[in-house]
Amino acid sequence: MKRLVSVLTMTALVVAAAAAPVLAQAQPAPRPAPGAPAADPRPKQVEGTVKKVDPAANTVQVSSGLLGIMGATLEVTGETQIQVEGKQGSLADIREGAKVKASYETRNGKNVAKSIDVMPAEAEKTGAPKAPAPKTQ
Repeated sequence: MKRLVSVLTMTALVVAAAAAPVLAQAQPAPRPAPGAPAADPRPKQVEGTVKKVDPAANTVQVSSGLLGIMGATLEVTGETQIQVEGKQGSLADIREGAKVKASYETRNGKNVAKSIDVMPAEAEKTGAPKAPAPKTQ
């Protein structure tokens, strides 16, 4: 009987020692102190189509992914670098339907744009002129 208790005790200790690293990894990350600004310092990227530009709110809504259901609404600040077809631009230069690549970070629950690059239109991008319509005789 003593031997059975000893075996069970040893088994429990081995299981506890093996489970400790797993349990340590499963614990959530520490929360920021109350009153500390909530910020995610890692920049994120979004590439897609401009669905809406709101100059009053200084925001650009970008849709991406399958059927355009993914994406982000980006807040544009004075620090946001905007490039339109390779030239410096502003929020007023961004048009709905334009293809963009943007870098942003999350600050206080908002996606703050670091940079927005408006891509050239497809015809300009390839450098190929539009082919004239075929002539019929």
